[in-house]
Amino acid sequence: MKTNLLNADIINSQEYWDDRFSSNNKMSWRANAGENQTKMFANEIAKRLKMKPDFSGTILDYGCALGDAIPIYKQYYPKAQFIGTDFSPAAIDICIQKFGDIATFQAKDVDGIPSVDVIIISNVLEHVPNDKQFVQKLLSKCKELYIAVPYDEQEPLYEEHVNSYNRHTFDYLNADKEVYLCRGYTMSHRLKSYFYIEIKNLIRPLLNIPLYKGGLNKQILFHIKSQK
Repeated sequence: MKTNLLNADIINSQEYWDDRFSSNNKMSWRANAGENQTKMFANEIAKRLKMKPDFSGTILDYGCALGDAIPIYKQYYPKAQFIGTDFSPAAIDICIQKFGDIATFQAKDVDGIPSVDVIIISNVLEHVPNDKQFVQKLLSKCKELYIAVPYDEQEPLYEEHVNSYNRHTFDYLNADKEVYLCRGYTMSHRLKSYFYIEIKNLIRPLLNIPLYKGGLNKQILFHIKSQK
């Protein structure tokens, strides 16, 4: 998804995301398949979480957008309690309408979130200045933290992004990590993924085109245990 807003004071502000989540114009979250993107990321994250299936603690989805990850996490952890938070009140209003029967939703920034057992933050941290301080605040609110971000994004970064991450970014926190490719959450998405990546990579060298190496679909998941 691309936007035409290049002013750093506007992009990633609450006003910017309120508009993206609530409007119906061509730049909106829904018009650019944001809900499907959330589901795609959540399916890959859920397979890699390390809690046991009977986990009955509280899982907080930080930066939950329109809440579409929570039903997926709930399939894997039906006994868990779920909280979705986002700094966009417009997003939270929609979350309550869509999924208020299975989770609690709160319009909170990182300083206002409750203490929980597990926090999952998916494809949010790359938007956040002072991300290391941000991670420390998240760790102060949980026992285990999962961070999913684009893997090794190269300059120039996507215009909403301010950070890039590799395998060593959180070594100082003794993070476990796994790099993987998000192929999609339906058979159609997965078949297209193989076609556009593996099959086209067979002919790209013949056309003197660089190999596709994942781009924004290549993710890294960090698992960090709090030391508090």
